[in-house]
Formats: sequence, C-alpha cells, structure tokens
Amino acid sequence: MKIRHRPDHAPRRKGEYPPIEEQLDALWHAMDRGELPKVNGFYDRIKEIKDRHPKPD
Repeated sequence: MKIRHRPDHAPRRKGEYPPIEEQLDALWHAMDRGELPKVNGFYDRIKEIKDRHPKPD
C-alpha cells in the first residue's frame, strides 16, 4: 500500500487570492448593484465615506 502525502491547500490558495481589500471592495460593489443583500454595518459605513470623498472624474 502506498501512502501519498497531499500538500496543504491553504498556502497554495493564499497566493492566488486577490488582496483582502479587493475582496471587500468586490463585495461592497455587489451589494451596491443589488446582487447581494446589504449588510448595513458594512455597506452604510463605506457608502458614507464614498459619498463624502467621491472618485474624481
């Protein structure tokens, strides 16, 4: 019987995930588009900041 060692998946995945900032931004935009339900404590706080400091055209 051969025993095969499977490397841990976590470090391999970690290197391929986008930075946490990008993940959170993607979630916020999905909520803003109505694709996900709005999580009030998360969505509202970021919306306030985005409204106060709009992206330049």
